Amino acid sequence: MANVDDTEIDALTRSLDVHSMRILVAIDHEGSISAAARALGFSQPTITQHVQRLEARLGATLVNRTSRSARLTPIGALLARHAPRIDATLTAAATDLAQMLGRRAGTVRFAAPIGTVAHVVAPVMARVVAEIDGVETAYLETLDAADAIEHVFSGRAEIALTTSDAPSGGRRSIPRRDGVRSQFLFAEEIVAVTSANIEPEAGRIDPRDVADQPWLVGIGTASDAVAASVERAVHERDTAVSRPDAALELAIHGVGTAFIAESDLAGCTLPPGVRAFGLTPAFTRRTTATTLIEASSIPAVATALRFLAAHRPTPAEIEAIVEVRRRSAGHRSRFPIAAPISEESSAMPLPSPTRLVQAGAVAAASAMLLAACSSPAPQASVGPDSGSEIDHITVAMPGSLSSLYVGQESGILNYYIAAIAQEGLVSIDAQGALQPGLASSWEQTDDVTYVYEIRDDAVFHDGTPVTADDVVYSLEMARDETASPGLVYYLTNVDTIEKTGDSEVTITLTEPDAAFAANMSTGGAAFITSQENWEANDGRIGTPDTLLVGSGPYKVTEFSPDSHVTFERVDTWWGETPKVEEITVEFVPDESTRLLAAQSGEVDVAFNVPLAQSAQWEGLDTMRVDYVNDLSYVGLYFNTSIAPFDDPKVREAFAHAVDRDAYVERLLRGHGEAATAIMTPESLGSVYDADEAREMLASIPQWEYDLDAAQAALDASSVPDGFEAELLTPNTGPQLGTAAQALAQNLAEIGITLNVREVPIEEWLASLDASSDYGVNLMWYFSTLGDPAEVPSYLLGAGNPAAYDNPEAMDLLSRAGAESDPSARIDLIVEAETLQAQDVVNVPLWWGQSATAFANDLGMNDYSSFAFISSWPTQLYRAGQ
Repeated sequence: MANVDDTEIDALTRSLDVHSMRILVAIDHEGSISAAARALGFSQPTITQHVQRLEARLGATLVNRTSRSARLTPIGALLARHAPRIDATLTAAATDLAQMLGRRAGTVRFAAPIGTVAHVVAPVMARVVAEIDGVETAYLETLDAADAIEHVFSGRAEIALTTSDAPSGGRRSIPRRDGVRSQFLFAEEIVAVTSANIEPEAGRIDPRDVADQPWLVGIGTASDAVAASVERAVHERDTAVSRPDAALELAIHGVGTAFIAESDLAGCTLPPGVRAFGLTPAFTRRTTATTLIEASSIPAVATALRFLAAHRPTPAEIEAIVEVRRRSAGHRSRFPIAAPISEESSAMPLPSPTRLVQAGAVAAASAMLLAACSSPAPQASVGPDSGSEIDHITVAMPGSLSSLYVGQESGILNYYIAAIAQEGLVSIDAQGALQPGLASSWEQTDDVTYVYEIRDDAVFHDGTPVTADDVVYSLEMARDETASPGLVYYLTNVDTIEKTGDSEVTITLTEPDAAFAANMSTGGAAFITSQENWEANDGRIGTPDTLLVGSGPYKVTEFSPDSHVTFERVDTWWGETPKVEEITVEFVPDESTRLLAAQSGEVDVAFNVPLAQSAQWEGLDTMRVDYVNDLSYVGLYFNTSIAPFDDPKVREAFAHAVDRDAYVERLLRGHGEAATAIMTPESLGSVYDADEAREMLASIPQWEYDLDAAQAALDASSVPDGFEAELLTPNTGPQLGTAAQALAQNLAEIGITLNVREVPIEEWLASLDASSDYGVNLMWYFSTLGDPAEVPSYLLGAGNPAAYDNPEAMDLLSRAGAESDPSARIDLIVEAETLQAQDVVNVPLWWGQSATAFANDLGMNDYSSFAFISSWPTQLYRAGQ
């Protein structure tokens, strides 16, 4: 390029036009000018004239023509390679312009093999059309994954959907291709459907057990990958198929054993003699979306990708597989899922483009941000309770809810809102201790049996009494995977739920579980509602048309998912009458808008004040900001199945590059605490005071911030010259992104390039799967109950996101779950954490604080880590002088 004059580059640029380049792509794909003309809807002479004019402008031959075909010259092929990316960039600009002008938003084309259509492509296409005005969709069937990706490279599709089958947890390197962005969506297990007479162990079979039987093979199955893993040669009685539904039908009719994905079994009832099993070792099918980098910034494409990341196909009910899936879904309910809306107003609900931040580019910005943050403001005070009634309060929430029923939508803010109207059998006080709820009393009669006496003065908002039947029904629905995917995991250890008296409910577990008692609160899995109301509305509860019915101190009177939910005080609650008469929760995703509303005095309570704006909120004359430890954990973790993070020395290098103290002091403005463990100090509160808890957690091995030690670890690793990796951060947590950028700056000093990319919350959640493409990730977890085992069991137990396989750690966690002595239980968890810390699998960053803004004259009794998970408006009061 040094010998090319700038004016010459400018002249060549002016010679190019996107339409002519599209024609070159069509000629390359179709093989002739006449076929290209048909594909583009033009006449052959028109196409020929466009090519000739472009050749004349460039002074070069672009197409070699014969009587029957046309082939691009090397120069023509070069332009054709660039064309789709240029086209995508122009489409992004045109789409933004169409939005501003109120015109049609375009078409999103999906290219995928036929096997992905029923469970992924079709439902997502339907959602795109239903939820985005002016956008059309199209599906292009491809032969295989390579063909689908080629459609994207050639500009014939915006999104390619591909699948790959491999043993779970196998070590792998993730290939990257220039010009495209591949986004992991989800993983599901491969199952064997067979009529073979075998006895599986724990619902799983080794493929070798059926290796001598005929198999259903071909592109519609996972048989080739399974066969390769057990070195099985092609069998003369094998039958080739090209569709998973064909493989399933043939397996049902005894033709052979089919190896297909879970979702291929959805809705199928197997006849007697035919069974479905998981595999041992487990096999996983990964589904990925691929786009040109430029196309991913087209608003409609970005939204379609977000919908794909949020989509989960209907799984098969195979007991050997269900447990890990439920566990993952249950823990995800503790993540902050409310996503912000773009700051720029839009006629179409599309996110702004994601940001790719290179390590070198962010160094100065992150350093300036960390250095510029000031020290925390002192905690404000409020006067005593005046005893007066409060007509109305407005609560500003940083996000929106689509359902009020936590079983269907279960982010941390959903818990806060549901607790206004619903009750559990027990409640949680400010210290995290269990108190009466709908159960006036309860007892644990043995290691696995809990007996609850339902209070006789509890009444639902529709005027009907709360009965033992309602309790049994609500809990049965809570452990139904379809009705309550967000709650089912927390009840998987339940054996029976029975009415054992007029007002008595007995719950029996399959094995002892020290955490179970607290799960019977609205901080856990118990959201008791009317059986009659549930059945009358076919399970559709908590919607705008079927308002949530609970038994708490407030009833829902209006719910608009994009706007607000309103509650009104009832006179039927068994507890002391609260002072607030009416509550409106406004959904305000944009933080600047929320701050302006607070400045104008329109807000009485604001959840989750962003730390980046905390100084502005603290400066308001109308409000004060109160901070409290919120039982949240933020930390790095490494996927030990992905190279080079399968190397402990690489993980050690990262651990030494983490400056936790700087994150807390400068980024969080002191509103947090450098974490020494996955457990929070508050979770040890049943046994230890604050100082004792911190001392115990600090005994777990630590990796101190030391860039010299980080360099030494990298030098001793399998990649001493460094490498490049990508880290995703959720758009709901800007503080995580800033911390990641600061980490990238430190890693750059030792030769590691960490690209930090902010993505929609749905994509970030998908990336937490152990089968994803990311070797390093951030964990951001909110515990509602503060149980010491909750977060460690997710990060270290079976199916953990790090693919960490340490039987000793898993055994310690299993023993902790059954241990009734709180002190002994904590000791076991500390042992498990010690093992993982030595293996450098999780690197704690900080224990978080949440900031809540209150109107200056609005007080709250017992504001604590547990403040918002049990009937919290009953604690509000108007302060006197």
